[in-house]
Amino acid sequence: MAAAAADASAEAAAIARRLASCNAGARERTVRYLLSDFLPASAPRLSAADLLKLWKGIFFCFWHADKPLYQSSVATRLASAVSAAPSPADGAAFLAAYLTTLRREWAHIDVHRLDKFYLLNRRFLHHAFLLLNSNSFAPDVTSQIVSILSDKALLPEADNVAAGTSRGLGYHVAEAFLDELLPVLPVSLQTMDALLAPFFTVLEKSSDRVMISKVKAGIFDRFLVNGNQLLEKVKKGEEVEKDSAEQKLGKVGLLFGFSKRFLDIGAKTETVQSNRKVVFGLRDAFVKVEKGLELSGVEIPVPKFEATEVQVMPGADSSMDLCEDMAEKKKKKVKKAALAEGDKEGAKALKREKKVKKEKKEKKEKKEKKKRKADVVEGGDAADQNTDAHAEDKQLGDGTNGITLDGTFLSNLQKQFEKAAAEDGMVDGGGSSSASPATPVNGKVAKKRKRSKSVDRLSEASDGDDGSEGNLLNQDGEKSVPEAATFGYTKRKCSKKGSSTRAHKRDPYTIEEG
Repeated sequence: MAAAAADASAEAAAIARRLASCNAGARERTVRYLLSDFLPASAPRLSAADLLKLWKGIFFCFWHADKPLYQSSVATRLASAVSAAPSPADGAAFLAAYLTTLRREWAHIDVHRLDKFYLLNRRFLHHAFLLLNSNSFAPDVTSQIVSILSDKALLPEADNVAAGTSRGLGYHVAEAFLDELLPVLPVSLQTMDALLAPFFTVLEKSSDRVMISKVKAGIFDRFLVNGNQLLEKVKKGEEVEKDSAEQKLGKVGLLFGFSKRFLDIGAKTETVQSNRKVVFGLRDAFVKVEKGLELSGVEIPVPKFEATEVQVMPGADSSMDLCEDMAEKKKKKVKKAALAEGDKEGAKALKREKKVKKEKKEKKEKKEKKKRKADVVEGGDAADQNTDAHAEDKQLGDGTNGITLDGTFLSNLQKQFEKAAAEDGMVDGGGSSSASPATPVNGKVAKKRKRSKSVDRLSEASDGDDGSEGNLLNQDGEKSVPEAATFGYTKRKCSKKGSSTRAHKRDPYTIEEG
């Protein structure tokens, strides 16, 4: 017997090492061997220390489990070891080892893995209640499971090993307790009293304010709310849905006698003083509901235990099917990767071709943009030139028609200038009048420069005829003579002193441009 226990202990250590392997396939094969072969045969010979070693490896196996579907499958198969154990004692021992390990490691679980450990915890609670259901909620089995939940999760102060450990596991047990208990309800009121005993103990002895609030909101407030809803529907004659939370929890909330129980807890001397306010608040709320039921005259049947079918543990075939599916998926991934590697060069060539086409398109767009810009500039210059020419025509015209400066017009104009100069005798002074008026290149005629007062005085002193000279300089009204026409005149002696000097300094008979 001792040799068999030693062999089981050594094998449990080897299994724990394989469960913590980095190879997913090795972990999966070990989990299948653990659940299908090792635990059914060796569970009675495993001590609490051996189970803790085994759970060290199981914890890291679940830690490395990826993908939600696979996590759910592993969590369900591990939890099924509680309800499918060879005996209730073996199932309770496996549950105790699980709670001890998870409570020890709870503080090290990061936020990314917390959800899957919440799932694992719910699965173990569910299968713990399935173990009780399969044993018809026998008082000894029920008290054993309830004491494990109380000592390992809800009240870890009672366990010396748990000093200083995280209480997050107990908070989650309080939140998920009724959710996982609902599938196996209804049970008798005596069984419900045994199941709720740890929570009454929490209200009486725990100094953890968070745990008190979790127990109040997650356990007793739900009984109170569902009891009120059930009572209102029964008063109105409405039909209550079968196997609903209102029916299962509402009956317990109305018939359990919570008000008397809370009064007893509040009256105890060992009850924590800070918890009395919560306890008496719950007592007052349940008194109202119970009095409402009594005054309504409605009769509600007392809940009794009803056997529920126990879920079958996933067999080796289903786990192997899951592994085969995973292997097939891996083969498909490898095949896709090979195809992608073969098409890699083609993808590169296609990428280069697209890049070249894009560059050509950009160059073409740039050229078209430059061409459009040049056309706009040239069109603007042509418009400016047309505008200038039109304005010049307006300046040279008499308001109706423009004058064309052709060769005949310039020749006639030159003859008139020479005739006027000969009549005034300006040729005798040695000046040359043979200089032809130059035709402006751009067809523009310079405007006559205004004479100063000194030039007017010099003109009065001269013997020439001012009127003819004025006609000479401006004989076409507002039209001005060509800008390059310069005539020589004979300087005459002025009657006033100093006028000759002024005439030499500034020649008024030279017409300058602009």
